[in-house]
Amino acid sequence: MTFIRRMKKGNKVYLCEYRSVREGKKVRSIFVRYLGVESDHEKVPLPKKQVVNWRPPERSVRAGDVTVLFQIAQELQMAETIDRICGSNGRRRTISPGKLLTAWAINRALDPESATQLEDWIVNTDLPELFNLSSKGLNKDSFLSALDFICSYDKATDRVLDQTKAIDEMLYAKWRNIHPLPKGTDEILAYDMTSLLTYGKTCPLLEKGYNAEKWRHQQINLSLLVSKHDNQPLAHEIHPGNHASMTTMQHLMPRLCDFAISQGTIIWDRGNTSQKTVTATERLGWKIICGIPKISKDAKNIVIETEVSESPANLIPCKKSGELYACKVEAQIFGNLKNVVVYRNVTHAAKSLVKRNKAIFEINEELKTLKIEQRFSSQKELQVELKRILNGYYSFFDLQLLQEDGKVDFSWSINGERLAEAKGMDGKYLLYSTDEQLSAAEVVRMYLEKDFIEKVFRCIKTDEEIKPFRHRLETRVRAIIFISILAFRLLAALRWMINSSDSSNVTLSTSEFLKKLSRVQVLEADLGKEIDRFYVNMTSVLSKQLVAIGMKDLLIGHRFLKS
Repeated sequence: MTFIRRMKKGNKVYLCEYRSVREGKKVRSIFVRYLGVESDHEKVPLPKKQVVNWRPPERSVRAGDVTVLFQIAQELQMAETIDRICGSNGRRRTISPGKLLTAWAINRALDPESATQLEDWIVNTDLPELFNLSSKGLNKDSFLSALDFICSYDKATDRVLDQTKAIDEMLYAKWRNIHPLPKGTDEILAYDMTSLLTYGKTCPLLEKGYNAEKWRHQQINLSLLVSKHDNQPLAHEIHPGNHASMTTMQHLMPRLCDFAISQGTIIWDRGNTSQKTVTATERLGWKIICGIPKISKDAKNIVIETEVSESPANLIPCKKSGELYACKVEAQIFGNLKNVVVYRNVTHAAKSLVKRNKAIFEINEELKTLKIEQRFSSQKELQVELKRILNGYYSFFDLQLLQEDGKVDFSWSINGERLAEAKGMDGKYLLYSTDEQLSAAEVVRMYLEKDFIEKVFRCIKTDEEIKPFRHRLETRVRAIIFISILAFRLLAALRWMINSSDSSNVTLSTSEFLKKLSRVQVLEADLGKEIDRFYVNMTSVLSKQLVAIGMKDLLIGHRFLKS
């Protein structure tokens, strides 16, 4: 390839022809011939110059992270699926609700704290260009109308029309069609429930109920069915805030039937287990791994009577949970003779024993002091004082209240039988599995690995900043939770793409990747007849990771003719 080099000396410009030559990885220029003076028309004509109407870019907008999540949403056909399933509801629409809700989900995944300035946030990103949306239609009313598009109240039938279930099913089917399970593997699902706060008072779902944080606000409960393979949610359900985990399991059976999954394993926590639920799930052909609460007489007897030997054969190596030992036994449970697994956490057992013995010792000493000091004048005062001292350890003491000749007194002894029972249950847990081919160790590992669904809830409630909802209508509450599930679908898909890549170029975690991508912006330069669109703040690390996860041509600038 040859080119002309201009060299100015004094008032004249001299032209020389050079040729580019590649030597290894480097390119150098070689002199070919001298052409003469630029103004000498007889020998050298003046070079042609292209006139460019250059206009500096008016502004740059956020593009890196939003473009990556937009690409994933396009692969899942998220906006099209929402529009197709929900229909038009008899209303004329200038902007696709599916596009608005997908853009909202991207906002929820990347910058949830900006929810109150949603319209401004989207306008300052490349999403309007990507979705082909007009900024005039990006207002509060448009987004609220889009929420009503997927979940609305029908006055004619006096019921809520919730389209989110059908959308869940379609999006999962599309994801699994694009990213199938490894050959010969069945789907493994985890089910669990968490509580969400709201400041509204008129929504019929709002009730005061149990939550781990001991909130006093009214709440609603969210249950999720999630795939263990790639953390993709299959379905979600909204329940009143006073519904216990066990009562929500009745919604699980119909939801399993909605998905075209012939075989698989479902795992749930002990708080969801009942004989009715286990029987119904087995009839559907699903394998079960679940915990059994130690409240029934049968469960207590199995745990107490089973001696889990601390032999090398029973050891389950586990870094996080302490030293675990497990064994399989045949016992009477759920009305039949079944194989169950009892596992013992030696670390937890030792801590429980020390804590209980210390508490009983201190209570015993305090009872001695109370008896000597006689800090009570009536039996009622004595009962109040004893209740304060025992505080949760009442069952470990046998108390006798005495009243003779107007004198109130008491005596006590430690309940050895109750103490032996507690010691026999220390650190022991009971699991039920219908897959008899699994060993005790495999059952325990699969059950403990179900905590990935807790990480899902943590991601939804923390990373996406689900704070107390201020929506007061049931339809809006259901719809806004659905947006959060859409956001998690996008994040889970990106996380799976990163984790499943075996390339050495994948050096950033999901959060680090998105954080660095958030600095990438897009600019458009007006060149007259053409527009040059290019990205700034791109780094080689980001480019290599994009290639590794299959997005090679995503953030590459291009030039196009003005329309």
